[in-house]
Amino acid sequence: MRLSPALFGFAASFLLAAPAFAGPVLAPVSFSAEFQTSLEDELGVREGEELRQAVTDAVNRALARRAVAAQGAPLTIEISIIDADPNRPTMRQLAARPGLDFGRSLSIGGAELHAVLRGADGGIVSEVTHRRYNYSIDDVASFSPTTWSEARRAIRRFAERVADAYVAAQ
Repeated sequence: MRLSPALFGFAASFLLAAPAFAGPVLAPVSFSAEFQTSLEDELGVREGEELRQAVTDAVNRALARRAVAAQGAPLTIEISIIDADPNRPTMRQLAARPGLDFGRSLSIGGAELHAVLRGADGGIVSEVTHRRYNYSIDDVASFSPTTWSEARRAIRRFAERVADAYVAAQ
């Protein structure tokens, strides 16, 4: 029997469609009002997009390691970056302050993040907050950090905590 192209397209879309309860729903990562202002005025909006993507990727990887897609009804995960400080100057900071040197200028960096896990009814099931910053400039000087080294470390640890909270809430 031969399928017409229209019927084949319908059958393919039906077979490839994700089940209604395939796993978590990760809402777009937002920024606190203060951090949004910092991005616009000092760090550069581009940096916010980089951090947003880093958070999304880290949480998705942490959830995948726990195979949460195969478990019950999904929860919605709302994440906000409360604050983040770079270990090295951002492109916007370098442009604004010529005295900064990307190779030599170091700073205490880190991030603070917050997640809310919501059930299907919209009610809060769990909340996760994580904050990590370098303790001193010696922490930074002991390795060759990238712009967001410590913030990315905070993001990875935060993602693990979010995934743990997701599994516990199932």
